Amino acid sequence: MYSINIPFLLPENEDIIRLFFKDYKRGEKSDFFIDQNISFESQKVISLIKTNLGGALQEFSDTQQFLYKPDSLEYSKYLKRFSKHSLYKALKQLTGRVMPWGSLTGIRPTRLAYELIEQNVPFDKIAPTLKKTFDISAPKLELLTKIIQAQKGIYQKDPRAVNLYVNIPVCPTRCSYCSFISSQIDKCRDLLDAYAQLLSQEIKFSLEIIKSQNQYVRTIYVGGGTPTAIDIDQLDIILSALPKYTLEFTVEAGRPDSISKDKLDLLKAHNATRISINPQTFNQDVLEAIGRGHTVQDIYTAYEMARYDYDFIINMDLIAGLPNDTYESFRHTIQKTLQLEPDNITVHTLSLKSGSKLKQQQTINYADTAQMVDFACQEIISRGYIPYYLYRQKNMLGNLENTGYCKPDTQCINNIDTMEESISVVACGAGAISKRVLGGGRIERGANVKNIEDYISRFDEMLKRRQKLFFEKK
Repeated sequence: MYSINIPFLLPENEDIIRLFFKDYKRGEKSDFFIDQNISFESQKVISLIKTNLGGALQEFSDTQQFLYKPDSLEYSKYLKRFSKHSLYKALKQLTGRVMPWGSLTGIRPTRLAYELIEQNVPFDKIAPTLKKTFDISAPKLELLTKIIQAQKGIYQKDPRAVNLYVNIPVCPTRCSYCSFISSQIDKCRDLLDAYAQLLSQEIKFSLEIIKSQNQYVRTIYVGGGTPTAIDIDQLDIILSALPKYTLEFTVEAGRPDSISKDKLDLLKAHNATRISINPQTFNQDVLEAIGRGHTVQDIYTAYEMARYDYDFIINMDLIAGLPNDTYESFRHTIQKTLQLEPDNITVHTLSLKSGSKLKQQQTINYADTAQMVDFACQEIISRGYIPYYLYRQKNMLGNLENTGYCKPDTQCINNIDTMEESISVVACGAGAISKRVLGGGRIERGANVKNIEDYISRFDEMLKRRQKLFFEKK
């Protein structure tokens, strides 16, 4: 159905095709074609699209100044942007459909804004520039502007700073939307004592590397999975290896059925400052449809325990577009969340990722998702919350976004650093991915093996990978 004459442009341009034709698959037969040809002439790049979409043969031509040399990083970057946007404009005209983020797919929009800031583009010119380049809608540009403002004083590029991420890929049950490499605890329980001991060793080894490089730990984030699903003694071993004092220390408590007073006491004893308690929804039939394995009452019980007996900053995650959810039932979820007044609320748009049961089942709700996300944004902001970080993913319903909202002065530093990829990350545990942020926008990654059993058997290899990533000169 779709073809282009420059092969490396094909994968990302196919993401544009999927915005308009969600079931598109490369190589499948179709009753129409879209052929795109990219050529160069006199310091210009030209896109010519021929298609019979809609019946008659039509052509769409687009031209832009292009001064980049083929061996430069900018050549690939800006050629991809041009070819995608040319294709988007043609499909927009052909179908009459407008995407809220225009031709952006799988990109962190705030990074594009910071790119313009670093080029000394005045702040009031950023939104018009992004509108022209990507055709982003006015509401999304307003959201983006608010987020940049909320990150002032937090966003930074400090080569001496490192964020420490610890992965505990274990959950009580597997949710149908989840694609993370995470094991159900009843299937790996006999491995967790060894895992806790080795993870503790990896943390200590990583801290020695950080110290030897004259760097410091800016934030700690313990995620998964559901870290609080493991036994309290195992969790204590892991937390005991962490630095005692950092700007911020987050633990993804996540599943309310994994939270107990003893575990909250342990988190407090280890100086955790933030936790997440993630309902995803306040509708029992939706919880059951996604295999969540707990009740709405469990959410209230866990939240009240954490809220009134401790001083954690609490985040709650919600998902728009889940099976069995409707616009009205999602409104109910937003209203119940706001009644609890958590410090942070993160609204995710369902993303159909490979490896999730939901991707295989295809039992999803497309129609109301954009309305859900718009309602959440308006209602949460009207209650005094500030949007402070945002990211997008491929295969996300409606080409929408995930947005974090906070009460004033409760922004999660780690979330901002992670989404903007401005600070290096030393990541420990099975499935963890470290990032070394280098000059000139370059980032090098080093991944641990994905599952717990392999992590245990290949532990020494994980330490060598870490040493190679952070000690070798780049």
